[in-house]
Amino acid sequence: MTTQRVSNHASKLGSAVGDLFQTGVTEALRADVESRGHSIAPARLVNGTGNTYQIDAVVFDPDEQPVVILDVKYIRYPKHNRDKASWLCTAHYNLRKTHSTLRKSIAALAGNWTPGSKSLMRSFGIEIVEETFEHFVTVLGDYGVDFDWPERDRDTPTRSLERFNRLTELERVRIVEELAANISEPLQASVTQVLDTDMSTLPSRISNVEIILQTDQNEMVLLKRPTVTESIQALTGFISDNPDISDLVAGHHG
Repeated sequence: MTTQRVSNHASKLGSAVGDLFQTGVTEALRADVESRGHSIAPARLVNGTGNTYQIDAVVFDPDEQPVVILDVKYIRYPKHNRDKASWLCTAHYNLRKTHSTLRKSIAALAGNWTPGSKSLMRSFGIEIVEETFEHFVTVLGDYGVDFDWPERDRDTPTRSLERFNRLTELERVRIVEELAANISEPLQASVTQVLDTDMSTLPSRISNVEIILQTDQNEMVLLKRPTVTESIQALTGFISDNPDISDLVAGHHG
């Protein structure tokens, strides 16, 4: 058996287990989301420059506007961390800049994620819930699927994939529930908090403001302030087309 075939067996099994985990995460949220008149489904969302991103689960409001985006990512080897984390940061950030109705982005992670990759995602405003690789090994092991093997193991991935393919439909349903069992409650709490919070309370809950200014020479200037008032004050220093407005706003908030 060639290394390529072994690699394909490992990849196929990892992809199949990742799909079950994604289903478990989505189904854990469905009842709470739908009971509030919202919907949840995979969706392709387009950002302001026309780029399309396939998102694993999007919570839509009754007007079919996105409110929460959620991606479910399983990785086995830390060497894939940077690519996966960078994609999440780019996709979620660009979509949040485009869709004003988006109030939260979440990554449900499983496998071997490095602290650096998770810190990168959090720096882009992505909330993280995480399941351990060991939990996957335990759950699948209960159904006779060995999910823990060295990277160069030539035999275990093949045997494990064969056993996985023989699982009954009932066993797969149980695995779906068990893979996401530990993170279901924090996910539900995070999403329902968004759906249950009155938007009229937003002004009193702002904890940080970031404003990006772009010049005609494609320069980017970032303003960060803890309050809306301080942000307005900071912006007055950039008003050049109407000094009277600058004086008015500065005087009102000074």
